[in-house]
Amino acid sequence: MLGMQPAIDQKPREAFEFAKKHGFDHVEILMDHPLYSIENLSPAEILEMKECYELDVLLHAPSTSTNFLSISDVMRKASYEELCRTIRFAEKCDAKLVTFHIGWNPGFITARGFVFPRELYRDHNYRVITKEMYGFLRKVDAEILALENTIPLDESLKMAIEFLIENTDVSLTFDIGHYFCKGGHEIFLEHFDRVKNIHLHDNDLKNDLHLALGDGKVDLSVIPKNYNGYMTIECRDTEAIIKSKEFIERWRG
Repeated sequence: MLGMQPAIDQKPREAFEFAKKHGFDHVEILMDHPLYSIENLSPAEILEMKECYELDVLLHAPSTSTNFLSISDVMRKASYEELCRTIRFAEKCDAKLVTFHIGWNPGFITARGFVFPRELYRDHNYRVITKEMYGFLRKVDAEILALENTIPLDESLKMAIEFLIENTDVSLTFDIGHYFCKGGHEIFLEHFDRVKNIHLHDNDLKNDLHLALGDGKVDLSVIPKNYNGYMTIECRDTEAIIKSKEFIERWRG
């Protein structure tokens, strides 16, 4: 099941028309985009386009306005409220999956350059994920939520994610571009039976560039041959989307 996130300059109906014209199976809506946010796009509009163009719909929950690793209790609480709002939106528009990010920790600009004191966050990250996120996932339909590999993962975060996988029904989204340039994401490969969506884009193995497939060094062979879930091209540019689809079709043989 191959789909796409809309190009940045596509309006919703243009994106659905484009997806249908080029033979995609689904559209993944990036809800950080102003035209695709809850404030500007209603579930009824999505349902109408979904039925008109006979496409499945996935959602990518807002990630610029949420941070489940924030030091601030207030910001973490607001992040869960936003994710709840996205889940309710998904139910209303019959979205099949909601991908979400775990969040991030800030680094600091100092006299000796940029410093990221990872050790300052280890205990905090493990605690908020194994307590707060675990509690949240136990209260909702966790299977519709797919945690994406995004930031570099140290041992404490890998242990926390392992805890979620073992103790909740949360699904996973495997971002192959992030896997090759962020580090520590092997845990997602180890639990590929929980992966329901794969984000597809290319890079130089150092920077998160979201290039068309074939324009970088990402190796698709890490994807298990028996995987039959959603695959979503995440280039957000029409030419790169088409080029990536052609690459995937050749790769599949």
